[in-house]
Amino acid sequence: MLKTFKKLDWFFKQEKKSYILAVIIVLLNYGFILIPPYMVGHLADRIMQERIDLPYLYRAIGFLLIVIVAGYIASYFWSYYLFRGAARIGYRTRLRLMRKFLVQSPIFYENNSTGSLMGKSTNDVNALRDFAGFGVMAALDAVAYPIALIGVMLFTTSPVLTIVSVLPLPLLILFSRYVGRKLYAEFDKAQQMFDEMNDSVLENVSGVRVVRAYNREENEKRRFHERADNLYRQNMKVSVLNALFTPAVRIVPGISYIIALVIGAVLIGRGQLTIGQLISFTVYLSMMVWPMFALGEYINVSEMANASADRIREVMVYKEEVEHDPDRPVYPGGGAISYREVSFSYPKAEQAALKEIRFHLPHGKTLGIVGKIGSGKSTLVKQLLHLYPIQEQGIFLGEKPLEEWQTKSVREKIGYVPQNHVLFSRTVAENIAFGKNGATPEDILRAARSSDFLKDLAFLSEGMETMAGEKGIALSGGQKQRISIARAMIKEPEILILDDSLSAVDANTEAKILQNIRAERQGKTTLIVAHRLSAVLHADLILVMDAGRITESGTHAELYAKGGWYREQFDYQKLEGGHEQTA
Repeated sequence: MLKTFKKLDWFFKQEKKSYILAVIIVLLNYGFILIPPYMVGHLADRIMQERIDLPYLYRAIGFLLIVIVAGYIASYFWSYYLFRGAARIGYRTRLRLMRKFLVQSPIFYENNSTGSLMGKSTNDVNALRDFAGFGVMAALDAVAYPIALIGVMLFTTSPVLTIVSVLPLPLLILFSRYVGRKLYAEFDKAQQMFDEMNDSVLENVSGVRVVRAYNREENEKRRFHERADNLYRQNMKVSVLNALFTPAVRIVPGISYIIALVIGAVLIGRGQLTIGQLISFTVYLSMMVWPMFALGEYINVSEMANASADRIREVMVYKEEVEHDPDRPVYPGGGAISYREVSFSYPKAEQAALKEIRFHLPHGKTLGIVGKIGSGKSTLVKQLLHLYPIQEQGIFLGEKPLEEWQTKSVREKIGYVPQNHVLFSRTVAENIAFGKNGATPEDILRAARSSDFLKDLAFLSEGMETMAGEKGIALSGGQKQRISIARAMIKEPEILILDDSLSAVDANTEAKILQNIRAERQGKTTLIVAHRLSAVLHADLILVMDAGRITESGTHAELYAKGGWYREQFDYQKLEGGHEQTA
């Protein structure tokens, strides 16, 4: 039952002052709680013996009122310190998880679904918060409170009566341990099913247009209902285990209560116990019911938090595939980009995505990368971002291998526009400004002009302040691409990577964007991955890729003169209404 405390020792060490104060006040509060039953029994004996008068009664009532008010004040302060700590563990754990999420490589996200990570950030964090608050309170009430009760019962009534009455209580502890182990396993399964249901919701919300276009609403409803039903049944198993505690908690103290009345009556008959003492004892014994409930609640909360702590720990101990060593030298920008016989395979992939890639791109030049779908174009440029472990001494930036530069400093010099454009649920201006800290309105307009997005502002209800992303208006694919390009351009990066980022714009818009990029990025390096060859006509070096290898390389004129795939594709696109320029 202490496993969860051990797993969360990092937190309790940080918040030890709050918890020490809370525990001290709780223990003090127990004293205030235990005084009234003793006073009631004492008053009953004085009444039976006709040894009470009004002044004494007034003093006793006044003392009881003081104790009650003091108990109320103590309850306020221990609740404040205890549940403040509980709120902090939720806050700190979410921050730790988010920091971990932001530094992980794509391999991590391939092994952990979005639904699973959301479940860890919500349900599992809530389970830890419940343990740090209500769980700690239940632990004190299940351990310290009954010890205090039994101590008072021993010294104010009868040791024999006390010992005999509490004998059945260990049975409840054994039962709680048995059910607790079952609860851990069933709750862990329930959390995994919750992850699966989260995934189902995310898939259907993000792909709602596809679902409707293919009339798959009923199929997806059935699929979701199946997962929801599985989760419901699993949660019912957890509820059944939780429910087992309540009857046990009532039966065991009930047996103790019967024993107390029988033995108490015998002791009174022998003159070894007064009626007032028996009254106090029965009140104390009835107060033992809550610690038994608290024990059950502690087992429940503890085992749920234990399972959640294990799930969160899986994320926290996940080893980062790419090391971010701050002691490495900072990449200053500039220098050539060289790939020297670079090969690369994705984790779990049977075939290499890149095979013996070799090229040299001087600083300030433009590289075009073309080829069939799945030929490795995007994989080639992503190597510069160092998202995956890379081949040592394979990629050079300037005079040093990529892995010898500080990773963060390299990424700061790169502007990356991915194939799958991502817009946040913020305004258009905020989405563009995301690429540069402290971006001014002038910077935003300049970047929007570079990506040829200014002409679209007239069609947006609030211009740059129009909400985009999931909570905003429905933007076209071309508009999303141009906002993504503007986000990269506002950064004025040393290296700009356009990863098939012009596929959703028309030929005229593409030409304007490329013209703006060439004009603004003189002396800076640009890498363009494209399917339309018109996007790379002005590149200083063009690589043609097939099955992870470079099959052709050169300028547009050189490649066209050689014939081969590049010339065939160029002529085909030209006939299809592509670029009008002749060879």
